[in-house]
Amino acid sequence: MLVAPTSPAPLMLDVAPSLADGKTMVAPGLLVALAKVPDPRDRRGVRFRLATLLAVGVCAMTSAGHNSLTAIGEWARRCDQEVLARLGCPFDPFTGRFRAPGERTLRDAFARVDPAALTAAGFARLAVLALQVPGAQCPDGVSEREQRRAHRADTRDRDGRLRRRAFAVDGKCLRGAVRADGSRVFVLTAVRHDDALTAVLREIGAKTNEIPEFAPLLDTVDDADLADAVITVDALHAQKDHARYLVEDRRAHYLLSVKDNQPTLAGQLRKLPWARVPVLERSRDRGHGREEVREVKVVTAGGLLFPHARQVVRIYRRRRRIGAKRWATETVYAVTDLSAEQATPTEIAAWARGHWIIENTVHWTKDVTFAEDASQVRRHRTPAVMSALRDLARATLHRAGWANIASGRRAHTQPEAVLTLYGIP
Repeated sequence: MLVAPTSPAPLMLDVAPSLADGKTMVAPGLLVALAKVPDPRDRRGVRFRLATLLAVGVCAMTSAGHNSLTAIGEWARRCDQEVLARLGCPFDPFTGRFRAPGERTLRDAFARVDPAALTAAGFARLAVLALQVPGAQCPDGVSEREQRRAHRADTRDRDGRLRRRAFAVDGKCLRGAVRADGSRVFVLTAVRHDDALTAVLREIGAKTNEIPEFAPLLDTVDDADLADAVITVDALHAQKDHARYLVEDRRAHYLLSVKDNQPTLAGQLRKLPWARVPVLERSRDRGHGREEVREVKVVTAGGLLFPHARQVVRIYRRRRRIGAKRWATETVYAVTDLSAEQATPTEIAAWARGHWIIENTVHWTKDVTFAEDASQVRRHRTPAVMSALRDLARATLHRAGWANIASGRRAHTQPEAVLTLYGIP
């Protein structure tokens, strides 16, 4: 028979294999990471730790078929006593068993959690795990922030140029979630290009939109992560205030698409002598039944009607179904504050294409694999919190090597395998 633990279940850590000098890089286990999320509940009557409830949500969503609060509650009820103990569930001395949280307990807790704090906690853990590469060292007393700075300092090319990290910022509508007043729920996120990790997530209020939430979103990103990074956004965020904020306040850089929401600037870019500019980057891709040809032209232009803009990018795309004769064409313009010495056309083309990772990898996966748009939860912060939990499960599977997230979820049908994935021994 199981007996009551003499102390709460220990919060375990993920420990990388020992290095040659005996030092290890240590990342917090999921329970430790989630323990940093502030608990807004009244302490009176609380039976489940918030970290336990959030961990149950993430672990359940990692297993295929558990996309709703009801399914998460059913997953918890099916867990055996050892799994519940490892998750830190409370022990009932009257029944001699560990208690599983019910759907209502999960619903009440998720309605109050700050989704931004939840995303930040998950990103902090995954970012440290991303640094656990062969030969990496984590000296005693070195903070996570200093580790990230050292990691960036080591990633230079042969010419000594720093390989700038890029973040894609974009909003998403949670289509199934409708507030009581009839308004839709939107979230704004920033995702790293290189590993598709969501750094920050912010729920957009009913009486505002993405534009005024841009700076508050990035205000929560650590200076060590954002300094000298490139922020890529779509045409909605081609705002002068955004450009000044990134360059002057955060010491970052931008690559902004420009469309007719900035008519004066768009007209100025179209009138540049593109016919005399050579194609500096060309690529051709075939896949998913389509063929695409991309041609990139970059020109340095002075006097642009946009703060700190130094280079203009013109991307000409041609697409067609494989076997078809007719091509569909599209021309896209963008501006960046990086000079020709700071960014090559190849780098700019890679950032422009990398921006779509937020749509193709993050948003698409949550919609199709996790059925996010079908979710109709709407109570308080629950829609955004559920979106953050889905994203944490997606990012963890992606980091574990699963290119197909649906396949990764099907491979983790056993709770023991899920707990091992999240470093919960």
